[in-house]
Amino acid sequence: MLETVELKNFKGHQCTRLNLDQSRLHALVGQNSAGKTSILQGLHYLTRLVDAPFKSVFGYHNSPDFITTIGQNKGSVIVNGFWGYRSPRKWQAGYQFEKNRESLQWWPTGFWKTDQDSGEITNWSDSLSIAESPIPQALRFAVYLKLVATNLARADYSEAVTPRVEFDGSGLAPTLDYLRDEAPDQFQNLQEMLQKVVPSVQRIGIRRAKVQVNRQRLIEVNGQSIPYEERQEIAGQEVVLDMHTGERIPAHAISEGTILTLGLLTVLMNPRKPNLVLLDDIEQGLHPKAQRELMTVFKEIIKDNQNLQIIFSTHSPYIVDELTTSQVHVLSNRQSGFTNCKRLDEHPDVEWAQQTLTTGEFWDAEGEDWIMGAING
Repeated sequence: MLETVELKNFKGHQCTRLNLDQSRLHALVGQNSAGKTSILQGLHYLTRLVDAPFKSVFGYHNSPDFITTIGQNKGSVIVNGFWGYRSPRKWQAGYQFEKNRESLQWWPTGFWKTDQDSGEITNWSDSLSIAESPIPQALRFAVYLKLVATNLARADYSEAVTPRVEFDGSGLAPTLDYLRDEAPDQFQNLQEMLQKVVPSVQRIGIRRAKVQVNRQRLIEVNGQSIPYEERQEIAGQEVVLDMHTGERIPAHAISEGTILTLGLLTVLMNPRKPNLVLLDDIEQGLHPKAQRELMTVFKEIIKDNQNLQIIFSTHSPYIVDELTTSQVHVLSNRQSGFTNCKRLDEHPDVEWAQQTLTTGEFWDAEGEDWIMGAING
């Protein structure tokens, strides 16, 4: 379970600290480009480092040049947390990049600390897989999602023994097919939760469908192997839904909000339950009432999975309405250009607001400009 997240010179975060309450459900709010997605990305990179080396996680698109604050030669992401409830164990893990002033080369460092051990790695080919328990358990089963409705809706297939929904939404159909056959109780729970958010859904179905795939092949020419790509048509799966308006409606003909909710709940209800779920813009395509119901479902899922923590970004006061002020982290970079962050319960008028306004109304009325006053004060 994460307790604090600290970003220094990470994109627009010159020095940002999140203090997470014990609710395990946390919202990041603020205007566009305030740094919400950057926090999710910073955490995502850390969780990937548990299994993958620096050179894999921070390839060209994620290289230090692009994620370190412009003009700075050093940046870091540090997380503190605990694992377990009866005898919780404290841990810390993080990574940083530092630019050599002479060679202008970036050098990575990964580090960890538990109540029994500490260590670090300083090579591009290293990962945090050697960190002591409970760090791998706390970070390995994390999911970062920025779902795309068209990817969720398309016919797909998987060669994995246990399929999963990927970061962009691909893989939904084979994952649901697996759940239906191998975990029918979970599949039924998933269907019931989707119906709470979108009552017009009657049943989730999967049918066989043709899928176009590209396979890498080799051809021998004059004793040399030359690779080429061959396009094939194979049998996969497609999601269909029975709705009040008709039966066996293909996913691509379903509303964006419905298919996005289905993809999200499929991740959360997977038998291989994640410990940490990072979500970007969760309200896409959902009616305000459905947004509220989604938060109710989130709370039910968290209650049934004591290891689960959900951190998400949103622009919706209807979603914020379903949270307490300590669960809402308000971000702003309007005055300095660098992100500043405060929990909504740190607002100077929070006691008055809690007696008068809902959480969403309070945030909507106050916005983000008060943060600088709270910091300077």
